[in-house]
Amino acid sequence: QALVELEEKHPELIVPDSPTQRVGGKVADRFVPVAHKTPMLSLDNTYNVEELAEFHNRVMKNLGADKDVSYVVELKIDGLGVTLTYDDGVFVRGATRGDGKTGEDITLNLKTIKSIPLQIPVDKNKISRLEVRGEVYMDRDEFHKLNESRIAEGEAAFANPRNAAAGSVRLLDPKITSARPLNVFIYSLGYMEPVLYQTQDATLQALRSLGFRTNPSAKLCRNFEEVLRMVEQWRDKRSALPYDVDGLVVKVNEFRFQEELGSTNKHPRWAVAYKYEAEQAVTEVLDIICQVGRTGAITPVAVLQPVLISGSTVSRATLHNEDEIRRKDIRIGDRVVIEK
Repeated sequence: QALVELEEKHPELIVPDSPTQRVGGKVADRFVPVAHKTPMLSLDNTYNVEELAEFHNRVMKNLGADKDVSYVVELKIDGLGVTLTYDDGVFVRGATRGDGKTGEDITLNLKTIKSIPLQIPVDKNKISRLEVRGEVYMDRDEFHKLNESRIAEGEAAFANPRNAAAGSVRLLDPKITSARPLNVFIYSLGYMEPVLYQTQDATLQALRSLGFRTNPSAKLCRNFEEVLRMVEQWRDKRSALPYDVDGLVVKVNEFRFQEELGSTNKHPRWAVAYKYEAEQAVTEVLDIICQVGRTGAITPVAVLQPVLISGSTVSRATLHNEDEIRRKDIRIGDRVVIEK
């Protein structure tokens, strides 16, 4: 409060990384486009061990079988991709991924996320500009609390934590965003002047030492067999995490090999996502109720016999609208398959 009062009396003292700048009072009328210095490419997907092996074989074929290639395996957090830019150690801009080449400036909203540092302890003589990339997400427990409060206020519930996180980050009023329980994991460099690290593993360690929140489950795998062990290890284990994970990301560790492998127009050739199959469960429709949103729109909701799936108990599912109910012939007493 003392700092707020000081800055009110002497606005010339306000600096971008002041704690008071976490929540801006300014409501934007639109998001300004931001061109990414290096493209934020999407990842190609694999859905089984055979396809993952094909990715590894392509890497070895393109690099040469004599190359000693290692991988870093990271959890694929189900959230919204963002990029954060720091000039001389001060957070100056945050943006969405957008189409990969151009995103939207959401700096004020990202400043409200307390796990994003407003200043990092870099040597300004060594690093003038640093851009990092990460995933904004919401824990499942926080998501359920948010939905309960929205329903109590007559607002529509979010479908899942990912939608809740993405919707919260793209609000024009940062004060509303600041009330949302958002968090972030930083997973890579986007741009650095000059580049000081040679591997993804070293980069993650350096980002951690600078105060960025990185996922503790990332692991350096010395060979492809260790990658496969990670795949099996997280197949069931991921459901115990407090946040949603829809797979793993496998990256070639060495930056010189990444550069040699290059990218297509859409995907890097040095990384791939391993997607686990969606979890399913069978349960019973106990009732069908109608929720009335703030605008008066009515949404039919199935009340289900509670069932545990993907680490959380599911007791409701949206039925979207009357046409969808008729199309699927959904009735009270039906046995249904739900998928998450």
